[in-house]
This record gives sequence, C-alpha cells and structure tokens, in this order.
Amino acid sequence: MTGGRVIRDDEGPEFARLFRDVRTSWFRLETLQRYDVAYERDAFSAFLHGKPAATAPGPWQAMIRQHVASNRSLARVHVIEEPLTDYIRWELAAYVPSMNAGEDIRVIPVHRGAWPPGVPRHDYWLFDDERLWLMEYDADGAFQAARHIDDSAAVRQHRQWRDAALAQSISLADYAAAHQQA
Repeated sequence: MTGGRVIRDDEGPEFARLFRDVRTSWFRLETLQRYDVAYERDAFSAFLHGKPAATAPGPWQAMIRQHVASNRSLARVHVIEEPLTDYIRWELAAYVPSMNAGEDIRVIPVHRGAWPPGVPRHDYWLFDDERLWLMEYDADGAFQAARHIDDSAAVRQHRQWRDAALAQSISLADYAAAHQQA
C-alpha cells in the first residue's frame, strides 16, 4: 500500500478537516477493545467511578446532524469482544448521542479470541468511498497516526471489508436492547 499524508495530532485542525470535508459518506471500522485518547480520559475515569456516560450532544453531534441533513451516509462498526471491557461498556453508552444525531452505529459482538470472517484487525476511516485513512495506535490504544493510503487496490479491499463488517453487524440500539433484557 502506498501512503500519502500522515496526521499525528488527532485533535488538530488537519484531522478535524477530514470530517468536515465529507461529500457523500464516511465509514469507520473500530477493532480495539480499549482506546486511550486524551479527550476521553476524564469521561472514562468518571464512568469507572460510577458516573453515567455523558449523553448531551456537542459539536461532534451538530456536525453529524448537518451531514445527515445533507443526505450523507455516516456509519461505523465496532468489533466488540464479549465479555465487554470496561472501556467498551463506557463507549457503547458514549455512542448514544452520535447515534441519536443520525450516525449509523453498529457492532459485531464476538467471543473473546474470535474474529468475524472477512473483517481486518485494524482501524480505518473511509471517506466518500475513496479516501482511505488507516488509524495507527500503540499497544495501549493511544493514537499514533492517521495515514492516508492512495493505492486504488487498497481502497477497493477496504470497501470489501466495510461491506463484510456491515453485513455481519447489528445496530447499537438492537444490541443494547438485547442486553438490557439479558
């Protein structure tokens, strides 16, 4: 795979522009069972101390609503291993405002150590079905870089993986409803 730009600051303007410049769609595959990003640390720590995840919409959800109002398709799939880690329990609750704003948030639940067929074990964003950004994290889930891949074969492969992930996923709402009854 050939790479182009590399973004090392996940809170900087260059990274934020990727999400504002969406013309038709975005897709996100998440594969880690724990992320360690600065902007989540306080909220996750509060959750670990018994406070509920914040559900008030913010600027991210306002952007989602604007994209959805412009008929852009926004979807993400997170492969989640069961039993859930504390981080995934928090993240599933933290996803709710984005889901309510119109992002199609889905999960693929698997038993720990299993993996869904045809789905890679790395994170990526695919914007407008053509701009591929591989997400790189260290062993603890800390963001290292977003790497633009401009190889057409790699983009096609990631579209196939997206389709496989979507086909095997269930909506966050359905997953939450099934697990509230369990």
